Amino acid sequence: MALKKGTPSASKARWQGKGTISSIEGPKISAGVWGQLEPLDRVAREKIARWGDTLTSFVPHEMAGRFEAAYDALKVYVEVNDIVKVNEIVGQLMRAWDVLEQTALAAGHKPLPESAYAIDLGDGEGIVCIAQHGAHDLRKAHPDWVVYSFEDAARVLRTSWTEAFLNEAYSAFPNAKVVSITKNGVAQDVNWDIGDEIPW
Repeated sequence: MALKKGTPSASKARWQGKGTISSIEGPKISAGVWGQLEPLDRVAREKIARWGDTLTSFVPHEMAGRFEAAYDALKVYVEVNDIVKVNEIVGQLMRAWDVLEQTALAAGHKPLPESAYAIDLGDGEGIVCIAQHGAHDLRKAHPDWVVYSFEDAARVLRTSWTEAFLNEAYSAFPNAKVVSITKNGVAQDVNWDIGDEIPW
């Protein structure tokens, strides 16, 4: 989710996997709180891109437990819009991501190869990994991830109806844009001003 300044009307922070923020229905969160969360979200996404969801499994259990407990505490203070406590815990968690990484490296663990990129889509379904090389090895090492080689991704994209459908739609309606969303017959509350993702 792209976080932008302003007061979200119907979003709150939720941490999927190991720390990234996605939007769900809920009470208002002040712009000040969102502003505190944005740098933490950026750090979390960078670490997940390098390590997937493995970092907490590469550190001592006590350290992983404290890390998860800090995210639980952060969620509580986000929900009550306590900007001072959010700021304090965000700072701790940003440092904690680095400590987790340094501890994992010191124990001999390695991040993903530079030709691979892990993504947490924030839907609770786990990690998607795109690998230029070694997709087979990554599938074996992480059986709970969805791993695509670049070739896999290119073939899926080429055979998908999406490109042709979108090209035809934009050809027929060159100024078209999404203005509302209905999912399973229910109108979705989407705040375009803060960059809410289209929920599909």
